[in-house]
Amino acid sequence: MHTTKFTIEDYLAEYLRGKWGVKDKDGNHTSVVRIPENIYLYDILSSITIKRPRHIKEIEGNLEIVIPHRREGNKKPEVYSYVSKKGAKLFNKSLKLFFRADLHEYLDHKKHEEGISYKDAGFMFVAELGIESFDSESVTKNYSRWRQKVRNRKKAYATR
Repeated sequence: MHTTKFTIEDYLAEYLRGKWGVKDKDGNHTSVVRIPENIYLYDILSSITIKRPRHIKEIEGNLEIVIPHRREGNKKPEVYSYVSKKGAKLFNKSLKLFFRADLHEYLDHKKHEEGISYKDAGFMFVAELGIESFDSESVTKNYSRWRQKVRNRKKAYATR
């Protein structure tokens, strides 16, 4: 298992650790993340890994992630084990979209299927994934802003 480190936004790193953190032999979460192969973030991560430049001695970052290994490809994880700042920025952007989609789906499910309020569902989402960088109210605010934006799009389309 080959890993690499790079820097993304703190709450996204916490989200990944909570969602796909690798567990040790005792069942405790470690700081290493392994993204499943069927998630499109796996493909993005595979495409942004490059050979480590010679002038880079130590790899630093707030996220340690398992490097994808495709059996059919030639990209060996021991060689292609570096993510540039530009690649990290691209991964951060894609992960932010994935995070918001997951959050909105979670809140909708809890509200409409289980009858839990948005505020409580936001708290549960943050608590289940161990996100400490922001509070649960910002999650529900993000969701309400998104819903308002969707409503405005529907109104604009209906009036044309």
